[in-house]
Amino acid sequence: MNFDLNEEQVMLRDLVLRFAADRYDPVKRLGYLRDPRGFSAEGWATIAETGLLAFPFAQELGGFGGGAVELITVMEALGRSVAVEPILPVIVMAGGLIERAGSPEQQAELLPAITAGKTFAALAYSERDARYGLEKVATMATEDSAGTVVSGTKQMVLGGPFADDFLVVARETTGAIGIFKIAADAPGVRRRDYRVVDGSVASDLDLSRAPAERLPDGQAALEAALDEARLGICGELMGLMSMIFDSTLDYLKTRNQFGQAIGSFQAVQHRMADHYSRLELSRGQVYRAAAQHGNRQDRGASVSGAKAYISQHALLLAEDAVQLHGGIGTTEELMIGQAFKRVLLLSSLLGDSDWELQRYVALTRH
Repeated sequence: MNFDLNEEQVMLRDLVLRFAADRYDPVKRLGYLRDPRGFSAEGWATIAETGLLAFPFAQELGGFGGGAVELITVMEALGRSVAVEPILPVIVMAGGLIERAGSPEQQAELLPAITAGKTFAALAYSERDARYGLEKVATMATEDSAGTVVSGTKQMVLGGPFADDFLVVARETTGAIGIFKIAADAPGVRRRDYRVVDGSVASDLDLSRAPAERLPDGQAALEAALDEARLGICGELMGLMSMIFDSTLDYLKTRNQFGQAIGSFQAVQHRMADHYSRLELSRGQVYRAAAQHGNRQDRGASVSGAKAYISQHALLLAEDAVQLHGGIGTTEELMIGQAFKRVLLLSSLLGDSDWELQRYVALTRH
């Protein structure tokens, strides 16, 4: 398989890297995270002006028409930069679901404003007792004289504190899974905001007969959007792994102990060689998943297999990098410590390694 990027994909990657090179170091990144929204409004506006927020959407919707490789390319560049801009929750997860499940009117209403950086949407998917699947979704959508209303609770809604609209996954009276758009300021919506492990922001939602607007397509569109988000997570983890590996390798060449660089010790070299192998195998896994154009079941299996592998080995690399740096690796003074926290979040987002592996097994039994 040819992993080389074409000219347009290289330009897309370089656009992200140039943006990050001008704006990011450990201190600046922490400053962005201290914003109540967990990112810089100025930085988001700058990205919007470049048109980058439109990269995954179809051209007829005003996007660039980017596919799986473009998604991986952008997310890997963001991961290498340890960027805080909420492209994953707003563009990939919420925007991707609107593109797949929304009506033409809903797409026209929401996507241009999102890609212009003017409004934000957030996917409300997780529930306390549902783990990562859809089988035990308890949030209910019902009809009354005023229209559709949704009741239930959602947890860890990434981007919830600054969202203008929530895309809520709920069970309809028929038992089917549906997607419902609920305004953040609608009656019946209560929100508890908090920080997650990497410093970004999320919310828990308590919905009590909140007025909602149904998106036409339901579970199939949701599963496709979630698989695309998993692929984006894999891309970002791959970028984080590359940054962590390169930074650790540089540190090992300069940190002296017992009169020589610690990178000269054979045991350390073996550990780094193992991590390099895992990094390259992760790259192969994610591009294999991107190249899967079979049915939805086969693609879902490939994506879950890739995420199970990459999540496990990204954690191993990040933990080892912190240990090799010593005490300073646990602090936020270095990007290593900040990147480690991002890996912790992404490795379990939408499914940890065990759950993804179980899903892979279930989807390949046919």
